[in-house]
Amino acid sequence: MTTIQVRDRNEVLTLQFSELRNYHGNLAPMAIAVGFRVLQAAFQELYGNEAPDRKSLSIRSGHGGPGFRDAFEFVTRAVTRGAYAVDVDYPVAQYDPYRPQSYAYVISDDKGAAVEVALKENFLPAKFYDYLKKGREETMTSEEYEDNEQLKSILCDRALALPQDELLEVKRLS
Repeated sequence: MTTIQVRDRNEVLTLQFSELRNYHGNLAPMAIAVGFRVLQAAFQELYGNEAPDRKSLSIRSGHGGPGFRDAFEFVTRAVTRGAYAVDVDYPVAQYDPYRPQSYAYVISDDKGAAVEVALKENFLPAKFYDYLKKGREETMTSEEYEDNEQLKSILCDRALALPQDELLEVKRLS
């Protein structure tokens, strides 16, 4: 579950989650884990066991955070190629009670195939959104900061361990 394959020119690359973790750092471990799993689910739905051509992929992300962005960039290079768009108003998986922010992602290719992958509503606890809000407002105490860091780490591990159908909803669009 911690690898994903993508074709880059004529070579199939096997990318490890640990490499993504090194690329991103430790800012948003939950988001990189969920983003990685989103791509695994999308690739399985669209291509089965075949590795997709990275340059053919486009991503519409309902979440503008750096963890999701880095997961999608690391695997697909969509940000670098200008094939990445953020749409926080995307109408699916709007769970944050404090602001528009979707936890749904549309992965498509240049042949018209597309899939929507959404994080299940019960995955993130209410205090996760509270901590996000406090972080934006810069009102988090040091105890809350430490608890949030631990929570993000636990959610990262959980996202990597859960069966796909307990973490994500996958819907073929075309």
